[in-house]
Amino acid sequence: MFFSGPAAAEILNAEGVAPLDNGAVAARDMAIRDALKLLAIRKGARIESAQVLENGGAGESGTLTASGPVQGAVKVLKEYRQGNLYHVQISVDTGNPAAAPARSRDPACAMPPGRSLRRRLVTTYFNVDRPAEASDLSSLATGLPTELSRRLSRNPMLLVRDANTISVLADSRIAEPSAGRDIASQLGLREGVQFVVAGRVLSTSVTDKNTRPSIYESNNTSQQSAIYNGPFSGMFGGGVKYAPTERQFDMELWIYDGLTGSLLANERVSGEAKGEVVPKLPKPFASTAFWETDYGKLVNRLMDQAAQRVDDIISCIPFSARVVRLEGKRVYINAGLLDGMAVGDKLLLYKRSSGQPVRDLITSLDLGVPESLNGDISLVQVQPNFSIAVVQSNRQPVREGDYVRFVPSSR
Repeated sequence: MFFSGPAAAEILNAEGVAPLDNGAVAARDMAIRDALKLLAIRKGARIESAQVLENGGAGESGTLTASGPVQGAVKVLKEYRQGNLYHVQISVDTGNPAAAPARSRDPACAMPPGRSLRRRLVTTYFNVDRPAEASDLSSLATGLPTELSRRLSRNPMLLVRDANTISVLADSRIAEPSAGRDIASQLGLREGVQFVVAGRVLSTSVTDKNTRPSIYESNNTSQQSAIYNGPFSGMFGGGVKYAPTERQFDMELWIYDGLTGSLLANERVSGEAKGEVVPKLPKPFASTAFWETDYGKLVNRLMDQAAQRVDDIISCIPFSARVVRLEGKRVYINAGLLDGMAVGDKLLLYKRSSGQPVRDLITSLDLGVPESLNGDISLVQVQPNFSIAVVQSNRQPVREGDYVRFVPSSR
């Protein structure tokens, strides 16, 4: 069944309601969403029903679902508190969609008007599973995170630090990303970053070889090859080499939450190059000479792909910062002007519900640390590297180490 509204442009009004349990900022946002949902259902909705058979008896359930979101410029007409509820009255001009704030499909991607919030991350040491294969790629384990850091720094929405000598794995023999949770959390705390990026190089192995002529070429070379020097091999100064012609580059990319150490993503990028894959003379990793080789061109593309994957994964995760100091109702957070903060910004306060992470009992993977919304704060002073805020509401005492998230939707 469908309930349809008129298709012509119009001004729509609705009132949304939300509980004040977690503070006015969270309640206001929830109330606006509630009003928009009511308008969407009013414009076009469908009833979905399902029949189930349980214990020999038939049952039926139904839900009312909006056909789609209401598009248009949203204006808050009135907002007020009544008891433990927050009320917001809004209007939506469906004939003026261009005036509506630009919003992604995921509301967490929203940014404050006219500016961006810069997320902080740090790149760390990449383990190399087969170092013998990568003997011609000097300093690969430390050069790779430095190069990744350089590419990520091109993104103006990121503040990137390079800790290429620090590994998130306490024991390199246990090369599983889940084992890096504790060190990732400690590193995130020490460096004051929201994300920690690590990984490992799985393979740089040669996958194919072929013969090629060798004219007046010394057999003293670092190139991996088999050299024929049997009968007639030295005639006219020539010979034949059995040399690498194809080589792969395969690596994993691990992204951790710098606040909790939880593993957010385990990505894999890989490819295969043909041609000059093992140079005659050593060409250090990430050097200009290395990028000019066929193998270097492959790695260059994969590094760009890895940087893009990091950006894709973290771009819609809400901006977070930590409470680092308390003075009564005033709190200091480790994000300031350089991170995009501004006086008047409102952020939600969160506390960890317990110190123990939630674990998947089947896979034994840590899924994250439970948290609870504790209220909200408003920034009253912004310095380059920190901000001072006043607690507007809180259900439990605020502690150093609690964290805040930016309120993505403000109208």
